[in-house]
Amino acid sequence: MLVITLLRYIMGFVCFRAYDGFADRFLNLCTSDGISLWNIQNIGGRITACTYISDYKRIRRAAKKSGMRVICTDKKGLPFFMKTHRKRVGLLTGMILSVTVIYVLSQFVWNISVVGNKEIDSDYILDVFENHGIKIGTKISDEEIDYAVSMAMKEINSLSWATVNRKGSVAVIEVREKAEKPEMYDKSKPTNVIASEDGVILSIDILSGKEEVKPGSAVVQGDLLISGVITYRDMTEKTVHADGYVKALVRKSKTFSVENFKLLKTADLYSRNVIFFFGMRLPLGKKIKTDFTTEHRSFLEADEKLLPLGIIKEYGMNFSDGEMAISDALNKKIALFDCATECKKMLDYSEIKKAEIAEKGNSYVLYAECEQEIGKLQEIYVEKNNDTE
Repeated sequence: MLVITLLRYIMGFVCFRAYDGFADRFLNLCTSDGISLWNIQNIGGRITACTYISDYKRIRRAAKKSGMRVICTDKKGLPFFMKTHRKRVGLLTGMILSVTVIYVLSQFVWNISVVGNKEIDSDYILDVFENHGIKIGTKISDEEIDYAVSMAMKEINSLSWATVNRKGSVAVIEVREKAEKPEMYDKSKPTNVIASEDGVILSIDILSGKEEVKPGSAVVQGDLLISGVITYRDMTEKTVHADGYVKALVRKSKTFSVENFKLLKTADLYSRNVIFFFGMRLPLGKKIKTDFTTEHRSFLEADEKLLPLGIIKEYGMNFSDGEMAISDALNKKIALFDCATECKKMLDYSEIKKAEIAEKGNSYVLYAECEQEIGKLQEIYVEKNNDTE
């Protein structure tokens, strides 16, 4: 409906009133002559309606045969607007240029976002797709999208699926990350459940097998938790695939020594601003070749979407021979960062009860208490003896 309304305004149309005749005959004659009418109202034989300019010029035949008098009440659309403002060349030129610019700009991508990622950083995904042609200010075809998706899937191993959906000048990169496959065991093989770490048993839920420990028991790594060997009253034994969930309170600690980290000496540092305007980069300064470069982008934002307008700050540096000594305080900060990173890895998939990092002399020590699953399957190897008579 919106397209039809826009088309009517571009072609121009006339609103009229018809009276003093046979209204029904007038409408039938207009239909037989192929005259398009809309917004028709017939009140007591007086008709109001709208029609295209070309059809209004042909409406006199129907009016004459039906005895209707037709009077124009309004003229609307681009042809009448241009005729009224034909002396204002600048205004008309500006309108034409504006429409042209809007149409041309709508063919390009001015905003790119990423959805569906949890672990993979959005900036990393955007950089990979940008390296393969999906970037702001480009006119992207379906073939280019297919190529970029296939290359990104090869480069980002942790993606299981990706696509690029374009909606006007907005491109949305949809991704799905790979889920870790659970370790599969052959349930026909006999197994025990042993402790993977030291801890104090909090709960034990047996799916199959025989319970060997009780809640509150202290166990060390390798202790038997659920036995896959079942003994019956007649002292016969049977091996089964033992399985279950064993939750324990685990205490962990790890020491991180403060080392003397080495840094390369920097000889030259430089920076410059680059204006980003609808895909064009306008540097404000001379580019210098350096050993290392990076950039920081600051774009305008509207409705939580980045606009293709902003400033890019480029940084570069050259390295000289030799290494730069760093202070003890910075060495400690680096070690503390490594300690915090390792803390996150150690405590993944655990319910943390207590965690702290303490400084001891020239090192940092991580202490943590957490609840976690410590059951680990261990296959039981049964020797088969072939008795011969």
